[in-house]
Amino acid sequence: MPLEDDDAVVLQRLDYSESSQVLVFFTRRHGKVRAIAKGVKRSTKKRFAVGIDLLELGHLVFSIRTPRQSALAILTEWKPGRPLGGLRSRLDRLYAAQYAVETTAALTEDWDPHQRLYDVLVDVLSSLAAADEVSSHVARFQCALLREIGSWPYLQACVSCGCTPQVDHPVWFSSNEGGLLCRDCEGSRIEKRQISPEVLAVLGGEGAGEGATPAAVSLLDYHITHVMGRPPKVSQALTQLLSTTG
Repeated sequence: MPLEDDDAVVLQRLDYSESSQVLVFFTRRHGKVRAIAKGVKRSTKKRFAVGIDLLELGHLVFSIRTPRQSALAILTEWKPGRPLGGLRSRLDRLYAAQYAVETTAALTEDWDPHQRLYDVLVDVLSSLAAADEVSSHVARFQCALLREIGSWPYLQACVSCGCTPQVDHPVWFSSNEGGLLCRDCEGSRIEKRQISPEVLAVLGGEGAGEGATPAAVSLLDYHITHVMGRPPKVSQALTQLLSTTG
């Protein structure tokens, strides 16, 4: 089996046996890779092994079978990168990081590279590790994720009639419809959520997500929940925490 190597973020981990783990990595050049790490938790006289942890950055070497989807890759080497201990020093940072890796795992396909998304994920995790304000980092990642998977909503005009939203008129967002609904079109839609002009201004510009508030994070989470078919596990806890801390 050929050997491959890549930079990676640990998205998920599962203890497979007393000494092994099954891990899901998001790599820069190979996309999402599922691999078994045999003996990674086996301790020796010189070191105490605890395995590979969630949210670690590093460089991996792995072997793959052909076709790739038929079996787990086999991890042959893992070199940890810079530590992100600051993620665990505050609950909002930790929830935000967990949210990012969970949604990445759920909304990307195995062996489908997304280099731009990988770079944003690494940068957001690194920024969160020292962040005082968390909402803008979460929103930046949400925007990048939705754009990369082709699910970014249309926010420039009503998706039904095409009219441009007015500042002094209410506007709604529908995930099923894929964007905005004006007050004349929203009445016939069951799935919808009214949004404020402030949130629309933040998300509708070129730098979508920049300066985002907890309300913007909540709206993007609402859309991601519909795309995933379920809410992310830490979604409710994260949005509630951000609404009290910013």
